[in-house]
Amino acid sequence: MQIEVLEEANPPGADDMTAGVRAHVVEKTGPLLRVPLTLLLRDDANRVRGGIRGVVVLCWLQVDHFWVDKALRGQGYGSRLLDMAEETARMHGAIGAQLTTSTFQAPGFYEKQGYAEIGRLKDRPPGHDRIWMAKRWG
Repeated sequence: MQIEVLEEANPPGADDMTAGVRAHVVEKTGPLLRVPLTLLLRDDANRVRGGIRGVVVLCWLQVDHFWVDKALRGQGYGSRLLDMAEETARMHGAIGAQLTTSTFQAPGFYEKQGYAEIGRLKDRPPGHDRIWMAKRWG
């Protein structure tokens, strides 16, 4: 047996490892739905100015990336994107949403959207904290 250290995004064999994790999850939970989800905010020139990437998995929306161009912040686009992502997730049977943010990002925004802090890791990166947040519907 050998262990390889590979510093690339999707090296050969990585999909095999992911398939193994998914097989274990299905064995323990049954064949729960997994739906990739991407919402893009585009301007009149078709440039992406914001969006959300995530996945509905294990009956929850996992928000992986959420961004709104700095020039558009405070105009309601973030709230509309998040509302649409949550509504789409609910249509796929999700019971809540979870995400991570940092103290230099938008924890206050998420609190206003009904999210609560469920965990915190200090000094990630140094001088800032990483915050796990969730919102259960219903």
